[in-house]
Formats: sequence, structure tokens, C-alpha cells
Amino acid sequence: MIVTIATFEESGEQLDEGMRHVREEVVPSIRGAAGLRAAYWLVDREAGKRLSVTVWNDPNAPAAAMPAVMASIKRQREEAGRAEPQRAPDRSERFEVFAEVKDRS
Repeated sequence: MIVTIATFEESGEQLDEGMRHVREEVVPSIRGAAGLRAAYWLVDREAGKRLSVTVWNDPNAPAAAMPAVMASIKRQREEAGRAEPQRAPDRSERFEVFAEVKDRS
């Protein structure tokens, strides 16, 4: 299992636009992606920081899924008249999961 974490350091309008982008463009585009186990988007408004956390079944899943996800996002942005691409993360990291605890409820 692989976890990717993208960090965005933003404030004000950038933070709001990043959250809108995730809700309206990223979530619909990544939902159902092959190999995706879970995805979480987090925000700390006071610190001006957003995190995108994705959990994938295997190391090859993100590379296989992301071209279609990015094409979907690009298409949605064009249809909405948003010419500029969404800004890239300030930092991206990738981790192998070596231990896990699951809720049994």
C-alpha cells in the first residue's frame, strides 16, 4: 500500500480556491480511480495549509490512475472557463505503508 501526501501553503483567496478546486474538480475526477483505497483533504485555516492524502493499493496505482484524473480536471476547468491550471503543491511525498490498524466496527 502507498500513501501520497501533497502539501499546499496558502492564505485567503488561494486557500478558498484550493478548497473549491478539490470539492468541485478533484473529488469527482478521482472518485472510482483504479487502485484508490481512500482519499482525504485536510485544511488548517489558521496555518494556511492544506493537505491532500491519497491511499493506493500498490505502488503503480497512482501513476496508472493520475493521467485520466488530470485530464478530467482539465476538461472541467475548461468547461467552467478557468483558463489557468490549478497551482501545484508546495511539496509532494510518497510513503510505503508498513503497518496498519483498522476499526472493526
